[in-house]
Amino acid sequence: RRGEIWGDAAITFWEILVGYVIGAVAGGMVGFMLGFRPRLARIVEPYILVFSAIPKIAIAPIVIIALGIGTQSKVAIVVSMVFFLMFYAVFSGVKQIEPDFIHQARIMGARRDEVVRYVVIPAIAPNIFDGLKTSIIFAVIGALIGEFIAAKAGLGFYILNASGAFNINGIWVGVIVIVTLVFVLTTVIGLIERRVLRWLPDLGSGKLGV
Repeated sequence: RRGEIWGDAAITFWEILVGYVIGAVAGGMVGFMLGFRPRLARIVEPYILVFSAIPKIAIAPIVIIALGIGTQSKVAIVVSMVFFLMFYAVFSGVKQIEPDFIHQARIMGARRDEVVRYVVIPAIAPNIFDGLKTSIIFAVIGALIGEFIAAKAGLGFYILNASGAFNINGIWVGVIVIVTLVFVLTTVIGLIERRVLRWLPDLGSGKLGV
């Protein structure tokens, strides 16, 4: 049984990791692009808002039917959970940048890539990490939702089997492993955040010290 739980944990971790990376990168890129294109954002944002409002547990069965009960469907559900969180985190961060900062950098001769690297990225970095930390919890929830609905392996599958067998200890073991996984992932992101944003006077505020 010990080997079984760790095998299921590894599968769930893989689903979370792949879906988290894809969703974070895609959502961040779309949010970044639309943040600098207000006209396009006014057209696209309402549609993104509508899709983000759809309960993921409602579309999870459709995703599983379309992609099967393997890891692909769970990854897709995780992507759908993470994408919108990262989109709004980055999108709102870009919109909050003071235009004067960019104008001053351009006046001083900075190229577009230098403006992005030295002005834009540092300005939205707190938003990015806020989105990354929040997304971890929802990524785990997304993977578990898919595994509870239909799966051949994973922590959700393990807990569901333990529940069907009235195995209280098995359920608690699964829950403890999930909590530990979330704790480890959020701790890693927090350590990266403190190292990358060590120039901020207060990481908890999520605002620039300017």
